[in-house]
Amino acid sequence: MASMYSSSLEALQLPFENLHLFDNSSLSLNASSTGVFPDPQRNHGLGFSRVGSFRSCLDYFTGESMNLGSSMFDNVNWFNSFSNVSPGFQPIFSLDSEYSYGYSNWVIDMAKTEEGSKDLQKLLSNSTNNNMIFSWVFDFIVELMIDQSGRYLFQKLIESADETQLQMILEKLLVPHNYIYYASLLKYGSCSIKKLITVLEKSPLITCVIKALSDKFEKLMMDPIGHYVIFECLDVLDSQTNDPLNIQAMKHCLELVRHEQGSVSMSGFVTRIKGPRRDQLLKLISRNSAFLAQDPTGNYVVQCVIRLQNPAMNDQIFRNLEGYYVKLSTTKTGSYVVEHCLLSSGLDRVINELLRSDRLVSVAKDRYGNYVVQTALKESKKREISLHGSLVVKLEQHLKCLQHGYGRNVVSVLRSLQ
Repeated sequence: MASMYSSSLEALQLPFENLHLFDNSSLSLNASSTGVFPDPQRNHGLGFSRVGSFRSCLDYFTGESMNLGSSMFDNVNWFNSFSNVSPGFQPIFSLDSEYSYGYSNWVIDMAKTEEGSKDLQKLLSNSTNNNMIFSWVFDFIVELMIDQSGRYLFQKLIESADETQLQMILEKLLVPHNYIYYASLLKYGSCSIKKLITVLEKSPLITCVIKALSDKFEKLMMDPIGHYVIFECLDVLDSQTNDPLNIQAMKHCLELVRHEQGSVSMSGFVTRIKGPRRDQLLKLISRNSAFLAQDPTGNYVVQCVIRLQNPAMNDQIFRNLEGYYVKLSTTKTGSYVVEHCLLSSGLDRVINELLRSDRLVSVAKDRYGNYVVQTALKESKKREISLHGSLVVKLEQHLKCLQHGYGRNVVSVLRSLQ
């Protein structure tokens, strides 16, 4: 099958001029002077529809029956069938034909096969072929862009399309439905939209794409596939172009970070956002850090901001968490945030609060808190030796109590650091 597809590339060059016969006959293909295939919407007795009808047409015009079997209908193989036709027969299609809708169906079927898509992409080497294929696939552009093989033809087509054609594609994708949004939720459709973003990077048409995405920002960010389209915008486009997305991020931030997928998406958004909106978004998260640190999903975004090592933002987070460090240390989600504080410039704040608390031993024996105390011992040993000494003294007063349960992990660290 693969070799048959490959060998058909030269034959695929046929459909790019007016359809006529080279047999010294004056008979046009529809028994008139137009020289085109019969209208699929009119009754000419040929039943012209999709791929199968081409065999009937060839039989009709050559006066002989071609016994090609079911493989005839396998898209590109139709071109190979011309080897069975009399030497004088050479069909060539016309872009101006009013019957091109039938060809569109056939080309789409072909584009949705791996080898057929590759062959069609090879034809997009000049403007004539590009315009021809564009006219055939335009009405089915959404079907093409979400297909596993068809998406490659779509991506190749928009690379070679001019501004007018790109505008036509956008109008097709946006009116009357936001197909940009729906395609972004699909595995192959999202790849096509990301390619469209790259192609339109320097075009004013990109604002239409951003508008369509910003209108569905929250849903895209909560989707395991859709959020990658938002990331593509942040990676490829400048902050001014992305401003509608940035505004939506601030608007929906607190809802998104409390959603499982939304939290993951917002963490990625925070690391990618550029421009003046970046600090505004970081401040919003920092101001709510005490609340988010206790949330099962929101804590990941707080960790993400801390890892950015922005002094002003981290200082605000550490101040907001004061008075909560001990409590957070004994929860699964909160302990991760406290450990991040210890690994950054918040180390002294956390250890001082632990030292002042009468619950230090309880934290050290807790299933989550023991990891916080271990991290506090290791990091203070490297960076704050005085605080390390104070912490060691207080823990050694309760060594006997720590010999059981999770406390043994803390005792093991104490001995290893001596």
